[in-house]
Amino acid sequence: MKKVIVTTVVALGAIVVALLGFATTKPDTFRIERSASIKAAPEIIFAHLNDFRSWAAWSPWEKLDPALQRTYSGAATGAGAVYEWKGNNEVGAGRMEILESSPASKLNIKLNFTEPFEAQSTSEFTLTPEGEASKITWAMHGPNQFLGKVMSIFVDIDNHIGKDFETGLSNLKALAESGKQDIVLTRVFDAPLEAVWKAWTEPEQVMKWWGPTGFTSPSCQIDFREGGKFVFHMRAPKEMNNADFYTAGTYKKIAPLEYIEFTQGLSDSAGKKINPATMGMPPDFPEEIPSLLAFKRVGDKTEFTAIEYGWTLGQMREMSKLGLEECLDKLAENLK
Repeated sequence: MKKVIVTTVVALGAIVVALLGFATTKPDTFRIERSASIKAAPEIIFAHLNDFRSWAAWSPWEKLDPALQRTYSGAATGAGAVYEWKGNNEVGAGRMEILESSPASKLNIKLNFTEPFEAQSTSEFTLTPEGEASKITWAMHGPNQFLGKVMSIFVDIDNHIGKDFETGLSNLKALAESGKQDIVLTRVFDAPLEAVWKAWTEPEQVMKWWGPTGFTSPSCQIDFREGGKFVFHMRAPKEMNNADFYTAGTYKKIAPLEYIEFTQGLSDSAGKKINPATMGMPPDFPEEIPSLLAFKRVGDKTEFTAIEYGWTLGQMREMSKLGLEECLDKLAENLK
């Protein structure tokens, strides 16, 4: 009996050694790549990639853990944007940072996994116009560490991760072809970060510039804390009968001097939501708009980014974008 046990152990040891030896013959690098055709302009698709906060709408891994913890830092979009996550065994934990962002053409991301094991790789998205559609290619490549080599003996990594890529691209296709596009505006104000921050968080400062060209802001209410409410008030010029308009919302997340996440929508003077249709707005005007303001110090100036998520392409989106641009023009003048 003892001889049988010894023989079995030796045989198993030989198998393990053989497998480990076979693993060393695997390639030192890996590359996984999938492509898809999407009937949308490259700039529309790119907007869903260039902002990590938009990944929740299409990423194949975002729905695997309802309690997924997400942390955003760095730039609001593009190069320097950072996304860290921590979740269950299906999603693990890690960090992504956008290293290169070439508008509507290429995105290069540094990807670090920390759980369930450590690994580093690079993800790339490339976009190429193809008539009325765009070809998108999603690739991931990097060093094939020894653990990865061992795993590849038992699991087809290209097939396993490739299926996730295919799911993600399918989700992205549905999203881009739905006609949705965020409004993203970035300005560099010739003012210190603290002044720009106050311009959005103190009622008396907001009243100095809120509203498009020709509009005034007679009042403003702000309860600046997470869960707090706000009501911004703008009054149209005489040729528009001095009509009053109110925008109200809730602050969702605040990182002092970095960013403000909130919701906003049309309201009455008390901050009660109003259905846009009752004001004669078209069906594509959203009742609630998830939004983000991001602030970044650049020397003695401030880089500011405003994002309004989920707009439907069309006249109302363009009018809202123009209105926000004119608000920022007035803010720039006020900060001088």
